[in-house]
Order: sequence, then structure tokens, then C-alpha cells
Amino acid sequence: MAAAPAWALPTDFNDKVESALLCRSDWSTAFWQGYFDKHLQASIRDWGEARWWSSQGAQLGGASTVEVFTNVDTSRALMLGVLIAQPVEEVKRTLEQNLKVAFKPVQTVDGLRYVSDTLSVLVGTTNQQTKWYCAKWNLGNRERVQPLAPQY
Repeated sequence: MAAAPAWALPTDFNDKVESALLCRSDWSTAFWQGYFDKHLQASIRDWGEARWWSSQGAQLGGASTVEVFTNVDTSRALMLGVLIAQPVEEVKRTLEQNLKVAFKPVQTVDGLRYVSDTLSVLVGTTNQQTKWYCAKWNLGNRERVQPLAPQY
């Protein structure tokens, strides 16, 4: 029986994905879905309003990833993330050391999250894994013809 073919990740994969995870890039959902469809094996599932792919063990920020995901619906947000098979505290230390970024604890209704100054998020899962993601919500057209200024 032949082994499944190994897919080589493009040389810019880590830089592009790390930049997006740190909320330092502007890319569309369609871009990421096309990028992952092209460079990773077929998506493995749609779940939780996201499409998931095997990350082929890509090392991002020094952490070995299991899966990558992006939102399915393009109208509300751009969300791009990875699943890491390590507890959130370990991932936090690794990313802070390797990427020179700080994640601060934020208590939310859903539990503790760690958030960077660029709004990159780390959240622990119930099975001792970590989701690292960036989410940018579509706020509509914020461009104005005339700036809003006080009327005197």
C-alpha cells in the first residue's frame, strides 16, 4: 500500500500565517480558503462556522500546529486560526519568547483568554489544546465624504 503524498508547504507559509495570526495583515476569507486549498490537503471538515485543514505540522511561532481554520461566511468576519496540541500556558510562553509579543490575560464570559496588543488571541480548550487566532469583524464602510466635526 502506497503512502499518501507529502505536501510541501510553500516557503512563505509560516510568514503569511504568523502575520495573519498576529492580526498584522489584511486578507480576505476567500484568499485564505484558496491559499489553504492550494497548499494543504483537502479541508477535513466544516465545523463551528469554520473550515478546517490539517496544518501538516507547520511550526508557527515555534509551536507545532495540528490544524488551521478560517471562517466559512465572508459577510461578518475574517477569522483565521490554528489548533496547537499543547496547553495554553505552554503555547503562550513559546510565542512570547519566539515572536517577542506579549499576551495579557482577559477574563471573559466564556473563560480566560490571552490577548496581544494587536488583538491576537490564545484560548485553551477543554482537552488541553490551544486555539490561536485573529478575528476581524466587518464593520461596513467607514469611509466618510466629510469628517464629522462639531457644528458651532
